[in-house]
Amino acid sequence: MSMSRSESVMRTYLTEVLDQRRFELIPEFAAPDMVDHTQPIRGPAGLDAHARGFCDNIPDLEIEVVRIFATEDTAVGLWRWRGNPKQPHGYSASGNPVSPRFIASIFEFKDGMLVDYRAFVDAVDIISQLADSPNP
Repeated sequence: MSMSRSESVMRTYLTEVLDQRRFELIPEFAAPDMVDHTQPIRGPAGLDAHARGFCDNIPDLEIEVVRIFATEDTAVGLWRWRGNPKQPHGYSASGNPVSPRFIASIFEFKDGMLVDYRAFVDAVDIISQLADSPNP
C-alpha cells in the first residue's frame, strides 16, 4: 500500500465518516477482521459502532484535522473536535463536564485495508478540565 493511500484513508475517516457522517464508506477500507480497540465487535461493524456512537453523542460535531502522518502501513491522524456532547466522558470535582477534545487516531494497514485502530487522547487536555482550569 502507498503512503498516499494510508493518508487518504485517514482523511476519509476524519473528514467524511466522522465530520460528514458517511458511515457507508467504512466497508471500503476496513478489513473483515479489523480490530477497533474501543469495541468488542470486529470488522467494519466495530468501526461503524464506534463512529456512530461518537457522532450520535455529539449532534453538532465538527472535526478539525490538525495533521496526518503516513507510511505505507500506518497513518496517524491528529485532530480536534468541537460540539456539545449529550453525555460528557466524565465530570470534574466541581461538576463541570470533561471530554477529551484532542485525539490521535492510529490506523495500521495490511494488504491495503485497515486492520487495527487505536485512539489516544491528550492527557494535558483532560487534566486541565479536571482541574477546572482553561485548556492550554
